[in-house]
Amino acid sequence: MDAGKSFDDFSDRVGTTDANTTDAPPSAIHNITGTFLLSVHAGFETSNDPAYYVQLLVNWTLTDGASPTLDGSFTPLCVNTACTTMREPIPPALTNVAPVGADGTFSQSLSGTLPGGANPLSGTAQPLDGTLVGSIISENAVCGSVTGTVAGLDLTGSTFGAIRVTDTTPANLPPPVANCPN
Repeated sequence: MDAGKSFDDFSDRVGTTDANTTDAPPSAIHNITGTFLLSVHAGFETSNDPAYYVQLLVNWTLTDGASPTLDGSFTPLCVNTACTTMREPIPPALTNVAPVGADGTFSQSLSGTLPGGANPLSGTAQPLDGTLVGSIISENAVCGSVTGTVAGLDLTGSTFGAIRVTDTTPANLPPPVANCPN
């Protein structure tokens, strides 16, 4: 009996599979459509004091399907000590659409100008060219890292957290969270 021929005959009857065709459950990306308080801790700011977090309200729309996307409209919040009303939205919003992986990961660009009131460090408007490298971890939480630059400073080591909010009144926003839960 020829073992190789027997194996080939068997393989012809049942077919073959490889690592790209494994049996796996369909992906289930949590639906984060809604409003979130997004907070960024800049890697170059060493205190980890929430008073120095950049904060934004983001309205995300997740479009699920064969090629999921995440549409975001980011409105900076006034967090500088010179603000008369803390956490008041500062227009205009930054917008971007990003593809979302089957595992809920995404890279969403944020480019434009960080308004002075949204800059807790200097209080001056600064150019922003960053990317949120995130993971959707539940319907109410998103987190990850931030790459790019703000005011020419490298954002390496920066983190963000986003938590769902239902009341965007400045006084009713929850405390900022700028990282992933442990």
